[in-house]
Amino acid sequence: MIKSKNIKKTLSASFTAILAFSLISPVYGDASTTTAAGASTISAKVSAKLNQQFSDSEYVTYLVKLKDQVDTESVAKHAFQKASADQISPAAAKLSVRTTVVNSLIDTAEKSQQPVEEYLKKEVNNGGVKKYKSYFIVNALAVTSTKEVLDNLATLPEVDKILPDETRELQKVEIDTAVTEESAQKSVEESVYKDAVTPSRVEWNISKIKAPQVWAKGIDGKGIVIANLDTGVDYTHPALKRKWRGLNASGKVVNPELSWYDAVNGASLPTDSHGHGTHTMGTSVGSDSNGTNEIGVAPGAKWIAVRVFNPNTTDSILLDGGQWLLAPVDKNGKKHPELAPDVVNNSWGGGPGLDEWYRPVTKAWRAAQIFPEFSAGNTSLSNPGGPGSVANPANLPEAYATGATDVNNKLASFSLRGPSPYGEVKPEISAPGVNIRSSVPGGVYEGGWNGTSMAGPHTAGLAALLLQAKPSLTVDQLEDVISKTASPLTDSQYPTSPNNGYGYGLINALAAVNSVLN
Repeated sequence: MIKSKNIKKTLSASFTAILAFSLISPVYGDASTTTAAGASTISAKVSAKLNQQFSDSEYVTYLVKLKDQVDTESVAKHAFQKASADQISPAAAKLSVRTTVVNSLIDTAEKSQQPVEEYLKKEVNNGGVKKYKSYFIVNALAVTSTKEVLDNLATLPEVDKILPDETRELQKVEIDTAVTEESAQKSVEESVYKDAVTPSRVEWNISKIKAPQVWAKGIDGKGIVIANLDTGVDYTHPALKRKWRGLNASGKVVNPELSWYDAVNGASLPTDSHGHGTHTMGTSVGSDSNGTNEIGVAPGAKWIAVRVFNPNTTDSILLDGGQWLLAPVDKNGKKHPELAPDVVNNSWGGGPGLDEWYRPVTKAWRAAQIFPEFSAGNTSLSNPGGPGSVANPANLPEAYATGATDVNNKLASFSLRGPSPYGEVKPEISAPGVNIRSSVPGGVYEGGWNGTSMAGPHTAGLAALLLQAKPSLTVDQLEDVISKTASPLTDSQYPTSPNNGYGYGLINALAAVNSVLN
């Protein structure tokens, strides 16, 4: 295995018992009679930032994280062992593991959150709570309340921490406006490689990673589902419409709520008022039906999507979107883990350094055998790059991070670097992320997009190709294959490979697929 087994690998973790549920009944005191011990408890559990927010507003939204958290790695390990003993098929084993993980998360949340919810319901009637929402992917609740309610929640034995509902920014993408459609097409034609298939129709970046040669083998991602957490997707785009899972063979919309979730505005059908999500999804799966505009790595794959940016977002919205991916919800409120995607592309991220707020989500995805690709992040005024600059959550051990390269296989100046806060090589891999042409809302295409956001979808698409070639591959095995078959990249700053600029190198779809076929 490439990464530290005791930190990351789901299948190599030792099986341990799930933590017992704490069902201690809470005692709610009046804020005016808070003891010194109570004040100390509140101070230890509550983020200092929240005190400032309450000084500016009577009602503040925050996250309440409970102590009982499911060890999803252990649950998955045990479920895999059982599936192996039962000698069921690889597909059935994956579904069994995913269902077991989801059920464990839901059971823990329902039991440990019950006394907290009882209190919150009472305070809704009293006016102390405006709204609240429960999550199971992380055993937590998002609450909008008064300071008195927060203080009471902090005294509960079930509560571990109370954190701000931070605002998160979409990774900034630079668009070269000088790159017109004509010049973009010209650059495509001039950058084609001799071994490309139908080069006049294939974007340079798709040829660069040798995806067309994989298509020639009859492998294009068919049967695999890719998701993104992004600004949404224009599902009417000709490069994407027929690939949305919410459409049946005749083009009729069927059960759209199981293939699209708008955690921001609640739109019933996929939409994208920004463009970022449509562009990234195009690089994963896009292609015109007439064979032109081959912009995607896995044009045979289906897609689903979650809108979490518009263009900014909050932690609670990102938790909401990440949870839906684990088990899409139908119109009757029933959860469907069997309809979770195989791969999720995350072309977003925050600042550098140690921040584990999204780590339980990435762990849950991995345990449920959902491949978690994250973009390494771009330089900004607050993050000028350099060693250790790779963005969170891409810098988490459970995330598979992608950096950006240009047409000459040189590391993009904006691509953030490792190592991670855990001492691991980051990013793990590189893919084209400079002057990328893809789909944008309105049924058109646009080149000149620069960012690790553009690089990440290549890796997501490659994962789909590999899963079609060998459906039994686990997340751990997917990472190993992609990393070990990459074309090593070095430069004067990074003379050896792997390194904290390019990772293991440029993804090589042909070498990766051949390795699993052989």
